[in-house]
Amino acid sequence: MTNGEFRRVLLTCDLRQKDAAWLCGVHLRQVRAWVLGEYPVPQYAALLVSAYAQGLLSPKWLASHIEVPPP
Repeated sequence: MTNGEFRRVLLTCDLRQKDAAWLCGVHLRQVRAWVLGEYPVPQYAALLVSAYAQGLLSPKWLASHIEVPPP
């Protein structure tokens, strides 16, 4: 997935960069770097975002299966 495709998927799904960072388990700065084309989008991030876009991962399922570290 190219950086432009990644950006379009986020926009199409109304996923904020902050949400994508949570989904991929990375810092917001990393997602910004992918969106801006500073770094290539890793395969795991492309797969997660694509699965979300296709409805294979729902927000409810994600919330029950991904642990969020304390602030």
